[in-house]
Amino acid sequence: MKKRIVSLAIVFAALMATLIGMSFLSFTGKGTAELTLAVAATAVMASTMGAWLSYVSKLVARSSDALNKKGQRISSWSFDNIDTLERDQEAIKKKFALSAQYISKLGQPESLDTIDEVLRNDTIGEALLRIRSDMHNLREEENKRNWITQGLAMFSEILRNKAEIDEYAYQIISNLTRYIDANQAAMFIEYDDDDGRYLEMAACYAYDKRKYLDKKIREGQGILGQVMYEKEFLLLKDVPANYTQITSGLGAATPRNLVVVPLMLNEKFYGAIELALFHVLAPHQIEFLKKVSENIASEISSIKTFRHTQKLLDASKTLTHELQQREEEMQQNIEEMAAIQEQMNRKQAELDSYLSAINNTIASAEFDLLGNFVSANDIFLKVTGYRTSDLAGQQYNKIMKDDPAVRMMWDNLREGKFFSGEFRLRDKDSKELWLSGTFNPIVTGNGRPDKIMMFAQFTTQEKEKINDMGVMVNALKSTLPVVEFNEAFQCKTANDKFMKLFGVTRMNLKTKTLHDFLAPHYVPMFDHIKAEIVGKDFSSILLPMVREGQTMTFEVSVTVAQNSDGTIARLIMILVKEVQEKVPVMAAG
Repeated sequence: MKKRIVSLAIVFAALMATLIGMSFLSFTGKGTAELTLAVAATAVMASTMGAWLSYVSKLVARSSDALNKKGQRISSWSFDNIDTLERDQEAIKKKFALSAQYISKLGQPESLDTIDEVLRNDTIGEALLRIRSDMHNLREEENKRNWITQGLAMFSEILRNKAEIDEYAYQIISNLTRYIDANQAAMFIEYDDDDGRYLEMAACYAYDKRKYLDKKIREGQGILGQVMYEKEFLLLKDVPANYTQITSGLGAATPRNLVVVPLMLNEKFYGAIELALFHVLAPHQIEFLKKVSENIASEISSIKTFRHTQKLLDASKTLTHELQQREEEMQQNIEEMAAIQEQMNRKQAELDSYLSAINNTIASAEFDLLGNFVSANDIFLKVTGYRTSDLAGQQYNKIMKDDPAVRMMWDNLREGKFFSGEFRLRDKDSKELWLSGTFNPIVTGNGRPDKIMMFAQFTTQEKEKINDMGVMVNALKSTLPVVEFNEAFQCKTANDKFMKLFGVTRMNLKTKTLHDFLAPHYVPMFDHIKAEIVGKDFSSILLPMVREGQTMTFEVSVTVAQNSDGTIARLIMILVKEVQEKVPVMAAG
């Protein structure tokens, strides 16, 4: 290309010489037409040369960009651009050849130790280096995955060869130590006793076994106990100086790293593996330990399950033997139970009869703990005039007066307290009814009341009779002299008419007996009939009594009031009227 440009330059020079010659002739007046033609040809040639050199400079700029040449100055009219363009073309050709060569070697990234200067600081070169790095990382990851897979496959074979627990654990821990490139290792299995859970060494590899001889590591005790409590993988890079030592032909040294792997399956802890190492475990080694620990835990679980099943079978055999021995006793017990059941059935029938009799005799009603009516028997409904549907779900205050005493009673019933006495209810017509009975909290097995039962008899008529009698007594006390004695006829109390009649006060009345009011000659006679009077509920007799020194005869009635146990509570004597009739001495006899 350079030769062509030089030839073009020679032609251009010749034209310029011709142009000069023609110019000289024109000054002499000759060759004007030839001069014009020469000038035109020279202009065309100059324009073509300039365009060509400009194009060459652009090609040089493009090749420089392709070769990643930074800051290179390019002159548009320099003939050196031609040499530069030729060199760049050779470099580009070399770049593509090297790129093809390196691409063919990407499958063996270790062979790409160095890279040619042409590809340095170049986008293609950088891309090739990144691809080489990525492929190297992929191969490393694949090797790690293969290492994990091979290890798991190896331990699957080891774990299938079950033996006694000590030998089985040793096979596991010794192979694990070698595969993980550890220096020491120990395997611990979880057990429990009366004091709780603990770890016990099942096997060790290169450890000083005396370190754990006959020692139980309790939950939370030391490093192993902490892993037992937290159930988390532990990686300790600062091992205590006196924790353990690794002994070799070069002497004893403290390991730099300690790994404790919990043996977990379905969130349940079965044991732990302790590894001591001089080096730090790589992430893929930790991943392998976590995976293989789950497989080991699964096998320990099956061994424990087998042992537990074996114990259950042994216990079952023992139990079967005991059951055979007790079969006759059980048969005898069954017969006794049948007799007891028959007796219980009779008792239940008797109880049902009692309940039926109670249900036919007294009123009963059921309430929930909030005091809402639930049900009642026929006696209750008949006397109150309600139907069950009238009261269902109604509060107790529909039939009982809602006052503080009643509310307090219900609060205490809810706490399980029992109440008995007289109660007032309202029937359907709002008439007041009196009941005498009990409110009973029904306590269930949890010790808390479940409902409230009321058992009572309606005593409205008796209450009215008592009220009538009270009115009559008060009327008698306000009309006639009345005095009360104990069974020995010692004065207890008297109304104002009696005390005024005989001139005694309430203070000295307590010191008096009936003898103090009787005529002296009649006292022996009264003592003779006293037992007869006390033995009757009611007596009407004539008594000579002394008033203001004079003897007066009164017709008296004596009523005997008894306690619930039949003993005499008091004797009530009423002076009905004064009579003129004299009491014969013999009459008293």
